[in-house]
Amino acid sequence: MGFHACGIAPASPLRDFGESFEAWLSHGFDADMQYMRRNADKRANPQLLYAGARSVISVLLAYKPSHTVEGPLKFARYAYAEDYHLRIKRMLFELIELLKGEYPDFKARPFVDTAPVSDKRWAAAAGLGWIGHNTLLINRQYGSFCNIGELVTEFEADCYDKPVADGCDKCGLCVQMCPNQALRLVDGRYMLNAARCTAYNTIENRAVSIPAAQRMEGYVFGCDICQEVCPYNAATHAVFEVNDEKISMLKALFSANEMQFSETTRNTPLSRISFAQWSRNLQKACSELQKPYKCEDIGD
Repeated sequence: MGFHACGIAPASPLRDFGESFEAWLSHGFDADMQYMRRNADKRANPQLLYAGARSVISVLLAYKPSHTVEGPLKFARYAYAEDYHLRIKRMLFELIELLKGEYPDFKARPFVDTAPVSDKRWAAAAGLGWIGHNTLLINRQYGSFCNIGELVTEFEADCYDKPVADGCDKCGLCVQMCPNQALRLVDGRYMLNAARCTAYNTIENRAVSIPAAQRMEGYVFGCDICQEVCPYNAATHAVFEVNDEKISMLKALFSANEMQFSETTRNTPLSRISFAQWSRNLQKACSELQKPYKCEDIGD
């Protein structure tokens, strides 16, 4: 199908997930993402989403791009590809049809951030990596520059993959280098305080303005700092080819009007935000630049 990794875990409830998730919520680290508080039990138990579920097939689609926009303003690397929700969902439906060819009675439900499923935890349960100090899934071959999807099925596998050992040791670079101290060690667990995270503030935060104390470090959509400093990501190779046309298209957004923004970002990760959010992000990022740039001149 074109996925970079696949693993299978039994669809029994995830161990220790509830305690760690409740602790994260109790500290208010979900910021304004109130949807995280709904259906919390389903995140750890796919049988509540799909009656009779026996297996969770997790897949990884790596996205490290060959090139990125050069200049003071930056996009998170996953923004260079097609919207992964669309791409992975399409690939999962194709996988279902392929499996039906081998097993006519095969039935499954695909998930790509479309239901309360703990993607990272299920991928870790399927042996595709471990949860790093940056709270992201880290795959030993592809690092954390991966999107995740699942098939929840009533089929039982002949054997299941085993979780792998935590490979982060005592590195801690991701925690140290976050300019907003969004990553914290709380009660022995590394947690992300979304309210301090630039990725949250440039995408999920719908407020008119971004907190004044937030340091953008040039990011106008998402943030990769905790991934850029990760030794596992430094050792990975680009898997997604970005051409000059794509770079020019992204640069053009710096001076785009609302209609141009909508047309350019269709079916891309950037479609997740409104033009008002985009303008807000640009204004905040530009205000941090030491030289008095105009946002429409950035990227020239």
